[in-house]
Amino acid sequence: MDLFGLENSREYAVSWWPKINDLVHAISPIWNTSRAFGTHVIRFDTTKGRPTSLDLVLSLAITFLRIYMMYIIHVTDAWDLIFVSSSQLVEKGLDIVLKIPFYMMLFVPWIFLFRKRKFSHISEDLAIFDALIAKHNYPLNYQFFHIFSTLLTTASISIPLISLASIRGFEFWMDHFIVLTFVGFSWAGGLLYNTICNVMLFHILYRLEAINDFLRKNFCSNRIQDHRENALPLIKTLMRLHDKLSDISTNCSQCFGFSVGTTVFGTLASLVVLTMIHVLVSQLLTTFAFIRVIFYHFNVVELNDCIFYTIGTTSYCCLPIITIWIAGHIKKRTIVTWKLVHRIINTTAAMEAENLFQQFSEQMNHRTPSVDFRFFDVDWPLLVKACSEAATYLIIMIQFETKH
Repeated sequence: MDLFGLENSREYAVSWWPKINDLVHAISPIWNTSRAFGTHVIRFDTTKGRPTSLDLVLSLAITFLRIYMMYIIHVTDAWDLIFVSSSQLVEKGLDIVLKIPFYMMLFVPWIFLFRKRKFSHISEDLAIFDALIAKHNYPLNYQFFHIFSTLLTTASISIPLISLASIRGFEFWMDHFIVLTFVGFSWAGGLLYNTICNVMLFHILYRLEAINDFLRKNFCSNRIQDHRENALPLIKTLMRLHDKLSDISTNCSQCFGFSVGTTVFGTLASLVVLTMIHVLVSQLLTTFAFIRVIFYHFNVVELNDCIFYTIGTTSYCCLPIITIWIAGHIKKRTIVTWKLVHRIINTTAAMEAENLFQQFSEQMNHRTPSVDFRFFDVDWPLLVKACSEAATYLIIMIQFETKH
């Protein structure tokens, strides 16, 4: 069973959705939409590892456009009219905090561009993994991933556009069309960037559980003794599958900024970690604003604004939480793989198979599918600790507000 309780050996397909036959089309809804929103300029199925001149020109154009629009935001009053509050802490705090993603999004196209070779390797390794696992009657469920990706893409676009259109009305949007459209595109682009990360991690998790299922079906319950002549090729296939998945997870960690390198772009690639810190501060401010309006300074207009502020920051806050959630499950499923391998080593009587599984165990000592955050361990206690810290600061802010 995987993260959502789906069986890896079962095909999930519906007749009313187009048939999807390859990985590129399975991930295309969110990948191509993020390209349209200026998050990046590369293709997922690219065979060219190095950035092309066209990629460079497009990235430069997006960067200059973003810089120009950020200047427009600073010199016009449209942005200031979006965030209005009787509390200077809320008004100025949201003004500063919610401008940070604009600066972060300046670097995202360049991260994708300089990680183009890594994305190419991810695409190739996923294709090899799927070709190997399909030989053993495991459905690839590309249609399911296509539906999943489409729904997440729709949510990532709808939340910013609906929120911005509702907070001050459609007429306000028309009066400040350029600024609010840029804000909406940047907001959606940031959501799409983080959602691509989560979709890729879910692909890894799904395939890791397929490996565990492969182990249970083919090597547990003394099946090695019953099919000793077929066991050795299966173990070698299993080792190759696990190695490919380790390559995929390593490249994902480097592409989406979990692993911080020594180079400039390696350092900038820690955007996902920075996003986690940023959304915690944003959520803290909007929660404080919401509590303040309801219990201390009730105002219908401010209450309406706070609802949309909360929807906006929560949409961003959920994405790093999901990242930690899936990464934690990947860690747990890797432990399950380890236990299954050692259970087989301790119970099998076939010497050749035992030797291969010992090699597999040594391989796992050096490399396993995992998400490396570097700064902290990935698991649910991390979220509990973050929430407790946020609650402490929230109480301090409320106490400070009541004294005034």
